[in-house]
Amino acid sequence: MIARLKNLLPHAIAILALLILSIIYCKPALNGKILSQSDNVQWQGMAKEAMDYKKEHGITPLWTTSMFGGMPTYQIAMETPYDFTNYIPAILTFGLPKPVNVLFLSALCFYLLCIVLGTNPWIGFAGAVAYTYASYSPIIIVTGHETKMLALAYLPAVIAGFVLIIRKRYLLGTGIMALFLTYLIGANHLQITYYFFLMLGVIAIVYAVYCILEKQYRHLIISGLLIMLAVVLSVGSNAVSLWTTYEYARESTRGGTSELTPLPHESTDKSKGGLDKEYAFRWSYGKFETFTMLVPDIYGGSSSGSLSSSSETYKKLVAIGVPEPSAEEVTKHWNLYWGDQSYLGTSGPVYMGAVICLLTLLGLFIIRSWHKWWLVAISTLGILLAWGSNFPAFNYFMFDHFPLYNKFRAPSQALIIPQFSFAVLAVLTLQELISGKLSREELQKKLKWTGMILAGTLLMVYVASFSFRYTNATNSQENPGGDDIFHAKLVQMFQGNTRIADELMVALYADREQLYHDDVLRTVIFAGLAFLLLWLFLKGRFNTTWLLAGISLLIVTDLLQVDNRYLNTGSFMDENNYNISFQPSEADQQILQDKDPYYRVFNLTAQPFDDAMTSYFHKSVGGYHAAKLQLYADLIERQISHNNIKVLNMLNTKYVIVPGNDGHPVVQKNPDALGNAWFVKHILWAKSADAEMKALDHLDTRDTVVIDQRYKDVIQGNPSFDSTATISLIANNLNEISYRSAAGAQQFAVFSEVYYEQGWHAFIDDKPAPYYRVNYALRGMMIPAGKHTITFRFEPTSYYTGIKLAMSSYLIMLLLLTGGVVTNVRMNKMNNEKPKRV
Repeated sequence: MIARLKNLLPHAIAILALLILSIIYCKPALNGKILSQSDNVQWQGMAKEAMDYKKEHGITPLWTTSMFGGMPTYQIAMETPYDFTNYIPAILTFGLPKPVNVLFLSALCFYLLCIVLGTNPWIGFAGAVAYTYASYSPIIIVTGHETKMLALAYLPAVIAGFVLIIRKRYLLGTGIMALFLTYLIGANHLQITYYFFLMLGVIAIVYAVYCILEKQYRHLIISGLLIMLAVVLSVGSNAVSLWTTYEYARESTRGGTSELTPLPHESTDKSKGGLDKEYAFRWSYGKFETFTMLVPDIYGGSSSGSLSSSSETYKKLVAIGVPEPSAEEVTKHWNLYWGDQSYLGTSGPVYMGAVICLLTLLGLFIIRSWHKWWLVAISTLGILLAWGSNFPAFNYFMFDHFPLYNKFRAPSQALIIPQFSFAVLAVLTLQELISGKLSREELQKKLKWTGMILAGTLLMVYVASFSFRYTNATNSQENPGGDDIFHAKLVQMFQGNTRIADELMVALYADREQLYHDDVLRTVIFAGLAFLLLWLFLKGRFNTTWLLAGISLLIVTDLLQVDNRYLNTGSFMDENNYNISFQPSEADQQILQDKDPYYRVFNLTAQPFDDAMTSYFHKSVGGYHAAKLQLYADLIERQISHNNIKVLNMLNTKYVIVPGNDGHPVVQKNPDALGNAWFVKHILWAKSADAEMKALDHLDTRDTVVIDQRYKDVIQGNPSFDSTATISLIANNLNEISYRSAAGAQQFAVFSEVYYEQGWHAFIDDKPAPYYRVNYALRGMMIPAGKHTITFRFEPTSYYTGIKLAMSSYLIMLLLLTGGVVTNVRMNKMNNEKPKRV
């Protein structure tokens, strides 16, 4: 027992060190401060209605009316009445606040992988730091991409389960793989999940080849079946989110295909059931930009980076009369990035660490395990995918032919693959160095090769700096680059003075060049120190403990220095300051005095279709979401963005917020909003979706409804308009909407609710009734004469059946994991009790 505790002690210390590191790095979070995350602020706007509903009913609704006229909450806030799956993550993270919890969870999961791979605990510590604190992690945390970081956190533990399976710890490995893959998928970042399965496919192929060469056919079959079982259980445990998301994707801009013929200015280069190709590849990593994995700021870093008071830009601002405090404040958010990615905003580079890159390169020479080959393969795959449109021969083929790949955008995200593989390669390299399996003379020779290659690479990167102009301007009015836009902002800032704007751009180019040179020197220093440590160790100047301590210290220092450029104490704020974003304006307060809660607001003081803060206070015509319903996206493009008041009327747009003369928001009330439902006099039949949309250009939506002729044979009878007929909303409880009607003859009703057939069912007096898509994006139905109650209920089978499937899969997975742990404990006990040979 004492011996077992002694064996566990190094692991406990290493894990505690990882915990302390995450706490120190994000200490303000423990003092009650909140991380300022732009995307999280937007999410709170999206989810406010759903969260208010949860406070009252105990669970989030399945439908929200707060954005885009209505949409499912599946991609905003998803939960079930049986959300007991949250207990294990809470235990693993000790209930720590954000983002301490996810950083520690990521490090813990990677540490588990290191132990499964058989590494020294301190090598596991170094590897966990390398993976968790690579620059992409703090960058996505500070921008609010929490689901992405959560998926990345679980990924190493899934691979740990995979490795256990192939090491014939079948039951335990299957349980661990299924458990953590359940949480990875449950994080609901589908692009990271997709990259994981690409990685898994590559690993499986390499391992299959290895088994065939070793003639381990039986083991290969057993392993393959158990890996498939783990995947099936994890997918089943997420049946609710996956099934509902699949349904929604088919109707959204991510997976649906518009029925409309593209306009002349619209791209026709859209894959079937996928994204527009130009949009999908907008954040493509440059080929030379890939060297940011070794030298972080050779392309300036962030589109909103910070410059010091010694920068040329700061000096120029002061020279032209800008007060020093103002110049200092302005240069905290300066356009430093000049690479190939989108000018719309790049948050920072993907930096793996100079020490990690050195170890990874050395590992290519000294690692003898078959693991090296799948790690090299996925590293190459990740880099090629990240190049996106900069390597069209490969990536356009993937986009056009590889299953589901056309659903995702921003290919630079694929660099999470080498973020993982480089860390694992570095870990295996250190383990090989201290194992004593290779002679020190051989290791010295391989280290020399590594040093020469890395030195040559850094020299090439430095020499290349003299050939750059440090600008991404395009000299094209049709497709301006980031610097063109930034220059225009400077001209506006200095009231049309183009000379000052030009001088500031010259200063900016000088600062970018200085950042480039400074970071090359920085990498030389860290790589040189790491090389020296390794060389002295191989020369026998100190032991393994000092080597691992020195390397770990260099990795922590290297990565946290760069991380602090993006996530630091300044990223946190007091709760009172944070809540300022959620204070209603005078215009919001004026609208909120309206006691009728079932109307919509169109806010023209913001980007209405890229802003969710209006949804925090009102039911918005616009909103912010990466996957709108395709029908509504078409309506935005063809009608709403052209301010077609008749279409805004049919969306029950009761208030419009516009900029006032003093720049403050002003409310305009729309007296012609048509309400929640109304009867029409006429039906106009359209020959196609194009004709239906075109009819809306001049349609009097109060009196006439346009319907695609596909419904002509199923709509029974014709309405006989009754001027005394009434229809009114009784209640809108999000998942259920009810109306009351009274008419002397059959009427056709239009409902100001977005058409979505994946789960909405209509009833008249509790009897099922058909409804149809009308006015291209709304719902309509024939109402018989008399007094009736009309009810729409959102009852997606994918949700309710998915719950049963998820519960069953999760329970089976837990039983499997428990059995694996018990079996593993018994095996270890038996091995310890075997008499030792003398």
